[in-house]
Amino acid sequence: MEVSPPVKPPRGVKPVKETSGLLMSVIRTLSASETNEQRDKEKSKLENEYKNCDKKLDELVSKHEEDLSKVMQLFATISQIVSDNRSKIAKVKENLQDCKKKLRCRRDELRNLWLEGLEYKYMLQLLEEIEKMSEVPNRLANYMTHKQYLHATKLLVEAVSLGKNTLEGVESLKELSRELEQKKEQLHIQLFNELKEHLFTRPAQRIVALRRQESGRDNFMINSPLQRSTELRLSRNRMAVRRNIMESAQKLEVNDFQVVEDLSNVNPEENSFHFIVILIKCLALLDKLPFAVNRIKDEMQVFLLAIVQRTTQHIKDFSGLQTEVDYKHSLKELVQTLFDQFKEIAEAHAHFSRNVEEAAKVHGTQVKTYTVQFYWAQVQCVLEAFLNEYLDVQNISSDAQVMTTSDVNDLSSYFGRRKQPTKKKSLFKFDSSSSALTLSSTLKTTKKDKIVVCRPHSNNILVVFVPFMCFIEDIEQLMGVQNGPCLLHRFITQYVSDIYLKRKSEEIIDQIEGAVRAADAWKATVLLDCTADYKPLLISTVTVERCVREWRAVLQALPLYSERIAVYSCKALKEYKDTCFAAYQGIVQPHSEDRRICSAAWLKDEDISRFLKSLPNWVNLKAQQEYQARSERIRRVLRRDQRSEEESPEDVRKRNRREAEILASNLGEGGVSAAEILSDMALLKELAQLQESMEWFSVRMFQYASEFRQEPSLLSPSKPDNDNIECVSPVSAAVLQQLTSIAQEFDELANTCLLLLHLEVRVQCFHYLLAQSHYNKETHEPDPKVLELSRVLANVDEAVTSSLHPRKCKYIFEGLGHLIAKILISSAQYLQTIDEAGIQRMCRNIFALQQTLTNITMTRELALDHARHYFELFFLSPEEILNGIVEKGPEFSELEYMNALQLLNRSQAHRDLGSVAVHLERLSDILGEVGMTV
Repeated sequence: MEVSPPVKPPRGVKPVKETSGLLMSVIRTLSASETNEQRDKEKSKLENEYKNCDKKLDELVSKHEEDLSKVMQLFATISQIVSDNRSKIAKVKENLQDCKKKLRCRRDELRNLWLEGLEYKYMLQLLEEIEKMSEVPNRLANYMTHKQYLHATKLLVEAVSLGKNTLEGVESLKELSRELEQKKEQLHIQLFNELKEHLFTRPAQRIVALRRQESGRDNFMINSPLQRSTELRLSRNRMAVRRNIMESAQKLEVNDFQVVEDLSNVNPEENSFHFIVILIKCLALLDKLPFAVNRIKDEMQVFLLAIVQRTTQHIKDFSGLQTEVDYKHSLKELVQTLFDQFKEIAEAHAHFSRNVEEAAKVHGTQVKTYTVQFYWAQVQCVLEAFLNEYLDVQNISSDAQVMTTSDVNDLSSYFGRRKQPTKKKSLFKFDSSSSALTLSSTLKTTKKDKIVVCRPHSNNILVVFVPFMCFIEDIEQLMGVQNGPCLLHRFITQYVSDIYLKRKSEEIIDQIEGAVRAADAWKATVLLDCTADYKPLLISTVTVERCVREWRAVLQALPLYSERIAVYSCKALKEYKDTCFAAYQGIVQPHSEDRRICSAAWLKDEDISRFLKSLPNWVNLKAQQEYQARSERIRRVLRRDQRSEEESPEDVRKRNRREAEILASNLGEGGVSAAEILSDMALLKELAQLQESMEWFSVRMFQYASEFRQEPSLLSPSKPDNDNIECVSPVSAAVLQQLTSIAQEFDELANTCLLLLHLEVRVQCFHYLLAQSHYNKETHEPDPKVLELSRVLANVDEAVTSSLHPRKCKYIFEGLGHLIAKILISSAQYLQTIDEAGIQRMCRNIFALQQTLTNITMTRELALDHARHYFELFFLSPEEILNGIVEKGPEFSELEYMNALQLLNRSQAHRDLGSVAVHLERLSDILGEVGMTV
């Protein structure tokens, strides 16, 4: 029969409370009733209710009879169980009381048994520990073989601790304990070697392998700036990624320096940063962490120098050095590789220092670790020693000390040829320098048997300066340098400023002095180009230009020192400029001041020089030179269709007539003596060679000066594209103006030489054509002076043609026919008489000169035809000359006609002054009517 479980009344509804007050109420009613009727009434009422209650009870009993019987049975069973348990408990209590009584009787015996049990248990533990101790060597060897140093260290530390404490009295384990202690000492040495390997050698090897892999097995050198830029960017990206990996590994794997070593890892050294942490943990467990840190600090320079040597050997083995360029590339590659290695090693040391501090806190060890500033200071010392080796600073210092012993005021010793220093034995050493003092004693012991990729020389600074400055800026940022530049920066700056540039300036000045002091300095020439228009240059000038190219190379390699380079260049070039001007003076003024060359004296006059430069032929020459220079700058050949248009004979005559008239008016009256001309063709050739050399050199000088006008830009090593930096720091306007002025003075000297040659040829024409001499009238040859002038002109042409550009030769001889014609025509006024033989002699002279000039200029000199026509007038009478002017027009000027009429009158047997006056008056009238066309 299923009975529904009781239902909980709803919340807030209070169940009806049953009270026992009903019986009391009945009793009070009965006691308070006055009559029996009332009591009977209440009694009957109660009886009825009792009957109803019994009736209901009977109904309920009958209704739940089965359940009630089951409950009664269960209750009987439980009651029986409870009674049984009570009896059992009573029996147990009786037994316990009995045991208690018996135990009190055996207490001492039990205590003895308990103590024996403890002794046996301790002996079993000792036996287990002894068994473990016997297995330690094998387990340790297994861990060491697989480089599972953390497990090996814990095992060894535990075993040594057992041998010293628990198992100290075991005689059979004493030898094993001593062996384990020795292995413990050996273990920390091995751990230090492994730490050194991962702090120095492994990072360096990674960089070398990476650079070799990226640059290719067959072409280890990286020559392309683009490849260099890409490689530097990849290197920086790799370093950033490695730092992130290192930080994440440190966060994930080290928790309160509880390092986890995975025994299933086949290569524990694969993750170098985690392996360093394991080594730090092992050293901390061995209590050797202070020893390892101190030894790394003490021997850091030695370790870094070993990396330099290994990398040098690697570069030398794989670069295939043959030429000087290969050596420079190898040195640059070595420097870049070392920089990358030092940065990679810096990451490992930063990781090492952080974990050493954590390990010291956890293990309570006092460890004085080092900072990144200490590491970079050691790197700077090593790099300073590296530079001392490759820049040959020791020998430079010795030379400088030797030179300081000479008297700087002794001009003869300054300009004299210096002796080359012998390399057998150095008089002084660089051991007491600031750079050498920074090296530790252990560092100095490693100087034996050094390996280098190229010969030590001061010029190596040109290869390594820019990479070093980029690296210095990087380490200054990493070190957080705020109080001025770092030590390496100061060392390089001091070396370049105080040693290299000064020595380079002295070397270049010595080269220039040696070139200009040679016996054939102004005669010996060299042909740099085999093209038709290219002419030989003075070897001394070529040598000086090579020195300028050396300065240009220095400028490109040391862009931060452009100001000092410009100053040193000005110093050397100013001395050479003075020497060139002295050489020019030696050519044009070989004697005292009283015997000056006429053409040179004229050129000293600024008005005459300015006049010659204002003439069209000079302007045209300079325009052609500028056009060719511009064409060469854009590297294209000057084509024929790009040349200026050919001038007509009339244009040429007009262009050269003014110069001829000016020169004739100044030189035609007094004449020129033999002492006022340059009769030695060798001097004219030297002058031509000087002109060509000075012009060529001035162009190079202007190009060199333009190098200092580049827009300055920041030398930022953080940008990898700046590996091939060619920007130049700004130069002061005064120095730049001085350098440009020197270049202009070389150009002015070249112009002066060319103007002198141009003027000298014309002065010699006056000298020979205006000379008074007695002629042999019987011969049919030209006058001796004319023949001599022809020979001189031919010799001059031969001298200048082999030394000057064709357009300059053209400038020298162009218009010479007009001048000769002007001289010959003007000479008519100085003739006393003229006859038919004299006329024919003058025509022969003109023909001889015309033939000479035609051979020189390769064009017919029409001006000499004009002069010949003038002398053919003397075959006519004055009336015929005047009638010809009326019929054909004037061919000559009025003065020339007047001189002709006067000469014809002087040549008559009976001179008639009246007729000459009539002819001159008629000439004036005719020319006034027809107009003058000259």
